[in-house]
Amino acid sequence: MLRAINERRVLDGLRESGALHAAEIARINGLSRPTTSLVLKSLTQSGLVQEYFPGESDSKRAKSVFEAVSDVKLGLGIDIGAKFIRVALGDLTGKTLSQESFAVKKLSLAEILETIKTGVDQVLKTSKHSIKDVASIVVGTPGVIDQKSGKVAIAGTIDSLDGVNLGKLIQAQFKITPLVENDINLVTIAEQGHGFGNGKENFAVLSIGSGIGSGLVLNGKLHRGHRGAAGEIFYIPFGDPFDTHKTATNPSADLLPELAKNLASKYRSTSLKTPYSNEKIMEAARMGDSLGLAVVNEEAARIALYIAGIASVVDVEVVILSGGIGRQADVLLDPIISIMAKILPFPPKIEVSKLGDSAVLIGAIDIATDLACDLVFEERMAGNYTPTKLLEIAR
Repeated sequence: MLRAINERRVLDGLRESGALHAAEIARINGLSRPTTSLVLKSLTQSGLVQEYFPGESDSKRAKSVFEAVSDVKLGLGIDIGAKFIRVALGDLTGKTLSQESFAVKKLSLAEILETIKTGVDQVLKTSKHSIKDVASIVVGTPGVIDQKSGKVAIAGTIDSLDGVNLGKLIQAQFKITPLVENDINLVTIAEQGHGFGNGKENFAVLSIGSGIGSGLVLNGKLHRGHRGAAGEIFYIPFGDPFDTHKTATNPSADLLPELAKNLASKYRSTSLKTPYSNEKIMEAARMGDSLGLAVVNEEAARIALYIAGIASVVDVEVVILSGGIGRQADVLLDPIISIMAKILPFPPKIEVSKLGDSAVLIGAIDIATDLACDLVFEERMAGNYTPTKLLEIAR
């Protein structure tokens, strides 16, 4: 067991740090040189680590270095959105090898599955790999996900996925059992590894786009809740609790034009003209337009309500705004912070995600990489831990 722990620790360290000398590996992992030599020999023989000589021109001179073999197997990430389906392929270091994005023409189940297949075929072709090279698949989708079965409930913006066992359909298509995860949970994983959640024990992501959702990290771990429904923040009963559309408080992107239409009669001097669009409203606000600013201030107030709902219950250190609307930092951030200071005794810090439209894929690749690393290590190193081998090691 100790040998397995040492091998996995060295392997993970090489994946994170890149090529290292044997002496550096020993020092970083607190191992003796003889133990390090045995670990590296085992990992090299299993094809998980390779040794090479940088060459005379390198500062390391002719000393050999060791690095993890990154393409033993690959991880596949899929992001199913209401407007785009994105697919990415990553190696065992988490590096993205290829990525593709496809506009969604129809939100039917058949069209979604066909677009996913097209996307997977394309990233494999671009990276010159086949599906046989893929060890793990992680799929991000709106909705509450049954982690064991892969069944989707309350899919929200994509009705055709509601009640569908997406895990079974993906498995049938690619012959690999996928992990199906809520898309905002994947954004939260991405922020934990690469964004404003890095190093934070308690934080939340609030995504405002075509819908609204939240992800929570509590005590350093993603919190899914009893049924996987943690973060389904739309159901907080602000305003009329029986208004299923949350007309008075919903900050989703689709409602902004309607909000501008309702406020237009109060701001005759506006330069905004119908038909209103989110882009035109935000640009008008940046130019100081009265109607544009009024819409932005109302949107900020609605967003602040949901932040307050999160912060009041779990007292997170930071809330990270994501999604197409949530990332409009230049016009939304200041009014949100101002409102938060008025309605909460201990307001969290507010940050705006810098991960862009690829946040779901980044989180998916992070998890797919971890799963692929586990599978590859178990498969390649299994022979080292048979009863006979363990007896040899003990002797």
